[in-house]
Amino acid sequence: MQMSSARSKASSEPRRIVINDASCLIDLNKVGLVEVMLQLPYRFVVALPVAHNELLDFTEKDWQRLTGAGLEQIDLDPGQVGRAIAIQSVNAKLSAEDCFSLVLAEDLKESILLTGDGKLRTVAVAKGCEVRGVLWVTDEIHSRGLVTAHKLIQCLTAWQDDPLVRLPANLLHARLRNLTKK
Repeated sequence: MQMSSARSKASSEPRRIVINDASCLIDLNKVGLVEVMLQLPYRFVVALPVAHNELLDFTEKDWQRLTGAGLEQIDLDPGQVGRAIAIQSVNAKLSAEDCFSLVLAEDLKESILLTGDGKLRTVAVAKGCEVRGVLWVTDEIHSRGLVTAHKLIQCLTAWQDDPLVRLPANLLHARLRNLTKK
C-alpha cells in the first residue's frame, strides 16, 4: 500500500524543465536524438523566438512531430522581452535568442538551460542557472537505456567528425571510450 502511494506521489511531482537553445536542438537533430531526448523525464521547452528565428532548418512538419513528442514552445511576455534586451545590451556577444533562453532559465524555477554556446553558458552560470549540454543529454539517454551503446557511439562519432559541432574533445573522447568498453 505504501509503495503505490509513493509511486503515485513520484508520478505527480512536477518534472524539471529543460530550456533548449538552438545549438543543442540542431546538434541533437543532426544525429536523430531530439525525439529520444523528449522521452527523458523532463519537460522540454524552447523560447518561441528561438524556434522561429534560429531553427530555420526545422520544417513545419518537423515542429509538428517534435511538438507531438513533447517539445513545448513558450512565448515571452513583454517584461521578459525587455529583460532579454537589457541582458543583451551588456553582453553584446549574446544573440537576442540566447537572451530569451536565459530569461526563461532565470524565471522557470529549478530549470536547466541546455546550450552549447560557451558565451551563454558563462553568463548563465554567473547568474546562478544550471547549465548542461548535449553530452549530458547523451548521458541521460544512456543511463535510461533509451538507445543502444552502438547508436550513441555513432552519434558521438558523427559529432566528433562534424566541424560545426563544437564539443570539448576530452569529454567526447571519454564518453566514446566508456561506451566502447561495454
